[in-house]
Amino acid sequence: MTIRAPFRSRQRVYFDDLDALQLLHNVRFVLFMERARGEMFHALGFRWNDAPEDNPDRWHVVAEHQVRYLVPFRGEGEVEVEIRPTHLGRSSLVLAARVRDLHGETVYADGTTRLVRIDPQSWRPCSWSPRFRAAMAPLLPQSPPSSGG
Repeated sequence: MTIRAPFRSRQRVYFDDLDALQLLHNVRFVLFMERARGEMFHALGFRWNDAPEDNPDRWHVVAEHQVRYLVPFRGEGEVEVEIRPTHLGRSSLVLAARVRDLHGETVYADGTTRLVRIDPQSWRPCSWSPRFRAAMAPLLPQSPPSSGG
């Protein structure tokens, strides 16, 4: 299945997502980004309950999260998470995310996540499958054309 970048996911903010100041708690931003990533993978046809031989790419780990908190989100409501792959290496994938209001006027937080594909026996980095690469390719930023020389 083909989707467009950025992939968008609407997330509900509940009372228990808030801190003592009634602000969206900082760790919830990462949770919303992870949920959006899971929804994007599902939309691309990669499901956690697939057999490993059908979805070997489910064997990946988070190697890094970076989050910048830009504007507090107050109270309950809804936010939209935009997520897009920005780099696909041999064994790594970098995803950029933004948590914003539903109208796209305010960005509450942005960040990146780096995933690393691992071999289930050795737990060492290994290559993403051709199927995974083909699914991610249309979502990656296009390189500018070479000017020659």
